[in-house]
Amino acid sequence: MRRYRVIKERKPETLNPIKLKEGQSVIVKDESDPNGEWAGWLYCESKDNEGWVPKQLVRRKSDLGCLEYDYDANEFELTVGEVIQSEYILNGWVWGYKVNIPEKHGWTPLNHVERYK
Repeated sequence: MRRYRVIKERKPETLNPIKLKEGQSVIVKDESDPNGEWAGWLYCESKDNEGWVPKQLVRRKSDLGCLEYDYDANEFELTVGEVIQSEYILNGWVWGYKVNIPEKHGWTPLNHVERYK
């Protein structure tokens, strides 16, 4: 696990992030540009929400998908100087927690942080 320090402020893109359970079905509505900055993401619709989901977590047949793992799209609001403890990195984003709030997990874009000792 690595630590990252926030170098650029950011507000979450949605106030109602999609949360999915392993085995849950989704409709795949879109896919991020495979050559773009955010490659590897699928825009999915569940029975009660929609949002971006890492491609690696969706077993897909055409526009239908099934989640291989639980997923929570919670994004952190970021303030310069905060420290994020990573649990893993996926498709340009860090999943982890703020060291001062270890009970709450969320996503942080890698282009908003730098490695921290």
